[in-house]
Amino acid sequence: MSRLVRAELVKLRTVWSTWVILIIAVAFTLPGGLLVGFAPHNNGIRHLIFPTEGTRAWFDLVLSTMDVVLDLALILGILMVTGEYRHKTVTPTFLYEPRRGRVAAAKLFAAAGAAVAVAVAGGVAGLLLGFGLVASGHGNIAEMLGAFGHVFPGVLFATVLFGVYGLGLGAIMKNQVAALVTGLGASAVIEPLVASTVPAVGRWLPGEAAQALESVTAHAIKGGHGGGFLTGITGLKLVTWWEGALALLIYGLVFVIAGSLTTLRSDVT
Repeated sequence: MSRLVRAELVKLRTVWSTWVILIIAVAFTLPGGLLVGFAPHNNGIRHLIFPTEGTRAWFDLVLSTMDVVLDLALILGILMVTGEYRHKTVTPTFLYEPRRGRVAAAKLFAAAGAAVAVAVAGGVAGLLLGFGLVASGHGNIAEMLGAFGHVFPGVLFATVLFGVYGLGLGAIMKNQVAALVTGLGASAVIEPLVASTVPAVGRWLPGEAAQALESVTAHAIKGGHGGGFLTGITGLKLVTWWEGALALLIYGLVFVIAGSLTTLRSDVT
């Protein structure tokens, strides 16, 4: 099994898409944090979404832009399976290891490891952003590091689970475009609609479960259980962090197992 995992990690290291995703994790976190931190304020909801500049709550909000890495880990997980089918490398993979369940397990571990790398890239960008803001006179180092320690562990854990979730989507669908459209479309369009119309269901969807796990700006949102930028607007009551983690883990494992029992066992010729 260890050789299979190493082989999957080598594949990731040798394809350009992995490095592009790591670069995007840094490139989106830095300007994203600045846009969120210095966006025009609406005085009617300022205390909910835009805390006073330089405070711990403000740094929490600014650094929450690190969660862009969740969707990047989702994409990477999808590409790990669908890329093999698209470029026809899945055939030698299955010739080397005909037991496809073992291949799926190796990809799962590799996806988790790759997601850690993506999260760390976003975390480094978040730290650079935080130090830059402190150096420019916004808050102090203790508030910034406290906010980073509050935000990053949840982002890291959620990113790993999103990588597994993406791997499961790719394993079930096999078609790269369809899997990417489904995963990103659900995150950007379907989940917000369901969360706003049927909150009891929406709070258990992957995106909201991830927000609960992150617990971003929990102390800045009155009456909530934590959450991110949109949660402060909608007032959606999130599940607890451990329920969010369990929900994401179930999504990923169920999809991976289902994919290994169906799609990955189908003929690839």
